[in-house]
Amino acid sequence: MRKIRWKARFTGGLIALTGLGLAGCKHQLFLEPADWKEARRPNIPESLEQSPHEAILPGMSQPGSKPATVSDSNRKTRPISIKEAQAIAIEQGNIGSGINGTDNPALPGFQGRGSTGTDTIKAFVLDPAVAQAEVERSLSKFDARFTSSMTWAKQDQATLSLQQSFSNGDSASLTNSLTKPLPTGGIVGITTSLNYLNLASAPTNSQFIALSTSYTPRVQFIFEQPLLQGFGIEANQLMASHPGSLLVPGLRPSGGSGTEGILVTRVRTAQARHQFDSQINQMLFNVEQAYWNLYAAYYNKYAQEVGLEQAFGLYSKLKIRTEAGNGAPYLKEQAEAQYWLFRQQVVTARQQVLESDRVLRGLLGLKSDDGTIFAPADVPMKVLFTPDIQTVYDEALVSRPELMIARQEVKARQLDLLNQKNLRMPDARLFTSYDINALGRSLGGSAPDNAFANLALNQFNSWQVGLRVDMPLGFRDANALTRQSQLALWKSYVQLRDSERKVFDAIVDAVRQMEVGFATNSINEARRKALAEVVRQQETRLGNIQGEDFIGQLNGLIQSQRDLANAISDQYRGLANYNAALARLEYVKGTIQSYNNVSVADGPLPPFVQKKAADHFRALNSAIKLREHPADVLGVTPPTAIEPFQTVPTPSGVAPTLPPPAGGGNLPGPLPAPVSTPKGSAGLSQPAPASTRSWDSWQSPSPAVPGNLPTLSPVPTPGEIAFKANGSVTLPQRPIATTRTISPNPVPTLSGPTTPILDLPPR
Repeated sequence: MRKIRWKARFTGGLIALTGLGLAGCKHQLFLEPADWKEARRPNIPESLEQSPHEAILPGMSQPGSKPATVSDSNRKTRPISIKEAQAIAIEQGNIGSGINGTDNPALPGFQGRGSTGTDTIKAFVLDPAVAQAEVERSLSKFDARFTSSMTWAKQDQATLSLQQSFSNGDSASLTNSLTKPLPTGGIVGITTSLNYLNLASAPTNSQFIALSTSYTPRVQFIFEQPLLQGFGIEANQLMASHPGSLLVPGLRPSGGSGTEGILVTRVRTAQARHQFDSQINQMLFNVEQAYWNLYAAYYNKYAQEVGLEQAFGLYSKLKIRTEAGNGAPYLKEQAEAQYWLFRQQVVTARQQVLESDRVLRGLLGLKSDDGTIFAPADVPMKVLFTPDIQTVYDEALVSRPELMIARQEVKARQLDLLNQKNLRMPDARLFTSYDINALGRSLGGSAPDNAFANLALNQFNSWQVGLRVDMPLGFRDANALTRQSQLALWKSYVQLRDSERKVFDAIVDAVRQMEVGFATNSINEARRKALAEVVRQQETRLGNIQGEDFIGQLNGLIQSQRDLANAISDQYRGLANYNAALARLEYVKGTIQSYNNVSVADGPLPPFVQKKAADHFRALNSAIKLREHPADVLGVTPPTAIEPFQTVPTPSGVAPTLPPPAGGGNLPGPLPAPVSTPKGSAGLSQPAPASTRSWDSWQSPSPAVPGNLPTLSPVPTPGEIAFKANGSVTLPQRPIATTRTISPNPVPTLSGPTTPILDLPPR
């Protein structure tokens, strides 16, 4: 009856559990196995781990367009904003070299047992996960340990005494132990053993119980606790390994060896996270610096093209004048040299544009063979911002990742000093054990033949209590380690205070660069306007001057043309430097991530979880809006927040363009010399007469950047040139090139949320 009742209970419980599993789970699992697997190995092929014996083959080259050069620069323009550039960078970019807006062309090198030297963000994103795994290793020293052993033996020796009669025969032993290291440094454990003995010839002495076959079960409880060195929870969170055991010989912890202890390892994990934040900050700043460097390079090219056009117009006038016998022949060569100087500077400026484009692509992790050239689409900030240095410094003290790392290093040194002081104490241990044992003929039946039944009676038990002290005389090694740890603590503290001073100096330098860049832009803007007027008046008066005065006026005009080109280039170089200095201020303050709406997450959300989270926030926001009161009900209009550090907006609609010269084409290889009579060309138009020429394009250039790199070629054409009796020259009327509109390509949008989120591997 009892057996049938037990079967019924078992069957009913099984049916209940099955029904609960089928009907009780009404929601989908929080994390599907496939999603978990994808989250743990982002973009890593399965064969990488499963085929260790196969060769690592070189990557396959992807066909692309020929990269642009100064002689082949006709490429499609791709407008790009700072937000898009940084979104691409945090997904696949490189942090660059230093904090100067340059990429790092160095390849990884081999050092010791591994390779180092990479700067790709895809590699750095794994470092916090590696550090987090160290925490699991350090915690594993407290994991319980199960050991089991089974041995068989047969002994057959000639008996010389009665004692040997108890050893000859078959024997077996089964031992199982469960040991748990305690957070206080102690050990608790339970050991069960069963010994079997089948004597070949049992003793016949009447003083012994004749048992040819016997079973001896035993249960033993052990407890061991350090009293000085290694005592307490805090000490064992600091020690690299568990104190171990005296009662269990050969007991080794489940893990933890090779780590710095739990508390210090957690500090290292936080440092790895802040180090990754520092690398992200460096990459964001370098991307923005490279972005404005490209902006300045475009305007430098434009400035040199302006000078080239002016130089060609001057050359054309002087050539006609000298051929008419009105002036020294070397004046033409002097103007021709000015033309070739600007021609060389235009070639150099083109190379600067291409190099700035390559550097930006390198920071974004892109190749230069996609058939396009980046063109900045963001409007630079032109309003002077004057921050309060003390407020910025206070914010940097709590936000700069490098300072957080330095403070955590001081904390790690404090914990290490505490650990070394603990290890300087004697190793005193208290150990106890208690065991129950019995003896029987078999493992079944009833007492007294059943060995297990006899064990339950608890008639035979043993115990022991002991104290062991191990103390080195002098503690020289422990004292030396304590002193080293103390000095390391002092060193880290000095480094922290020096780092805080350097951050303050970096803030001051960033503010000064902001003011210098803004002042450079303003000063050179006024300088450019003045020089444009000087060039206009000098060119107007040039035809009415004779003799030595003409030569002096010509030299002044040539120098003014150079100064005008330099002023245009310096003006927009200063504007680019000012905007880069704004980003530098956010970098040295440690808030460049929030400045660019970038956040770092602890791990990728699987698609199902991400959808559920989005639905939850959507429902939450809807509920909040339902409870809001309209502004007119209370008669109060909510204030509009003004963010002084917001990213400059992207212009909507059609982007403005630069004034001429413009036009597509390629720069020819051999540069031909200018000829006497100009002719029409699509690349470089003839200069208009001084009386009718418009200087507006040179006095107030548009703040945008050109589309393609224009063609530069001399423009000779015969006839239609009027030479007056007073020596002045009137060139044929040419139409002023109209403003060319650049229709930007649609900027590709990134999938996912508006704010770029950088995913880290799961911990």
